[in-house]
Amino acid sequence: MGTETCFECIDGVADAIRELAAVVRASVPEPPADPDAQLKDQAAAGVLPHHRFGKHYRFTRGDVAEIVRLSAAPARQPRRRVPVADVAQDFRAA
Repeated sequence: MGTETCFECIDGVADAIRELAAVVRASVPEPPADPDAQLKDQAAAGVLPHHRFGKHYRFTRGDVAEIVRLSAAPARQPRRRVPVADVAQDFRAA
């Protein structure tokens, strides 16, 4: 195997890597310009507890604890099982 063949292989691999990187970059959505924008918007709307110092938003440990509590999924009530006979009775009555 000659030296030129090895360089051609390396060039081919490098081209494939560049092409793959371009495809990955194109498929990933652009990150928001301000990653904190959603947090600021919710704080400004009064949805999240916070403190303002001029135009700056600050969150104390208590604020963060409250935000975590608010964002926790509510506990689902267990589903009540109803006997089929009761359901059938309801349909007969109608």
